[in-house]
Amino acid sequence: MVAFCCWLLMNQILLTKAKNRFAEVIEIIEQEKHNYKFRTGTLGQDSFRCTIGLILSHYGWTGYSCSSTDYEEADYKLNELISTEEQRIIASINDSSESYDVVIERLERSGRNHSLNSDSK
Repeated sequence: MVAFCCWLLMNQILLTKAKNRFAEVIEIIEQEKHNYKFRTGTLGQDSFRCTIGLILSHYGWTGYSCSSTDYEEADYKLNELISTEEQRIIASINDSSESYDVVIERLERSGRNHSLNSDSK
């Protein structure tokens, strides 16, 4: 019975994550958050990254120039991952947060709420 309850709980968590529109973004933040120090505001050219900068770095941006080939390639992948509107949402959440963990928590909430709203249409 305990094994079944654990299996049921894990499947419920997986289903919930799959319905979150920010699930892939959250996964990238979880993977990369230990590589950078959290920053609000602009993209960083040091070991600090805002959330969007962290995602760009995940896709190969070195952090040194926004007019470089590595930035353009990373930006292309970012735009394939999420829309400009979603990038604005993430930037807004970033700038009102204190850490990547807080960003993740807010993205989980925001992504679930959006999914619920779009399911009911």
